[in-house]
Amino acid sequence: MRHYESIFIAAPTLTEEQADELVKYFEGIIAEQGGELLKTDHWGRKKLAYDVQKFSEGYYTLFEMTAGSKLIAELERRYRNHESVIKYLSVRMDEIQQASGRQKIRYERESKRKAAAGIKERTLEEVMG
Repeated sequence: MRHYESIFIAAPTLTEEQADELVKYFEGIIAEQGGELLKTDHWGRKKLAYDVQKFSEGYYTLFEMTAGSKLIAELERRYRNHESVIKYLSVRMDEIQQASGRQKIRYERESKRKAAAGIKERTLEEVMG
């Protein structure tokens, strides 16, 4: 099981109660497919960065979960087929954490190499003058 975050945006034509029912529907899918829901964040009705399907606002909801790839595929299929969902995205978080760890190691290795070569790191004030 891997750690995922999945966010979806529901159409602003829904009422608050309908939006809550939609969240419970997707939570049920996660539970029935064997995923473990760690956190659900209701961000509420927010303005979109750009129009999506002629909507400028939407109800944002974020799920944080541990799940398998089959559950994510099924969840995204249900997002795609549900008429009230206008946008969605699922991201594998453990992969992002591994990448940031590799970046940190790369920076440390580079600073050691520069120190061994006698190259002095310049501060922002030195660069900007």
